[in-house]
Amino acid sequence: MTTRKDTDSKILDAARALFIENGYGGTTTRAVAAKANVNEVTLFRRFGSKELLFHAVLARETDVQAKTLGLSLEPSGDVAKDLAKFGKFISCNMFPKAGILKLVMLEAQRRPELWERVSHAPFSVIGLLEDYFKAARRKGLVRGIDPHVAAVAFFSFFFRSLVSRAFLGEDVFLEMDDAAIESYAEMFARGVEK
Repeated sequence: MTTRKDTDSKILDAARALFIENGYGGTTTRAVAAKANVNEVTLFRRFGSKELLFHAVLARETDVQAKTLGLSLEPSGDVAKDLAKFGKFISCNMFPKAGILKLVMLEAQRRPELWERVSHAPFSVIGLLEDYFKAARRKGLVRGIDPHVAAVAFFSFFFRSLVSRAFLGEDVFLEMDDAAIESYAEMFARGVEK
């Protein structure tokens, strides 16, 4: 079983790299198989088609559930600290996906159904943030804000950086390091706290 998983991972890694580099149309299953050092027949046995391989890459890259296991979003009493922790989690898990975001945004122009396949990822993160703000409101830590609007606003700061990285190779407005995340979390918290 481990060998099968290893082979699948090698194929998915190769496909991810080639799809990002060449786009969907510019990537062939032959090139993916060669990069993964497997026979093209193996690729087809495992994934069935280039389209299904592409969907498998997107599914793996947007698996938010696996990434959020163990992430506690229960309000600690320090909203700025909680938001900084969540902001660092977002940056660690989202920023490496800049290439996938660019690929999906470019491909979605021709294939709008792709957004349906990946939209669960940002909406899941926004949902987690919304739950945090609801709990913080119940505990009297934040004013009577709309938890959904607060979640979207907080998430948008990081999404902006992700889009900049995807299309420009870097965040041209801000170095998104721990100090910047902590500063943003502090400002955001001061705007929503009681």
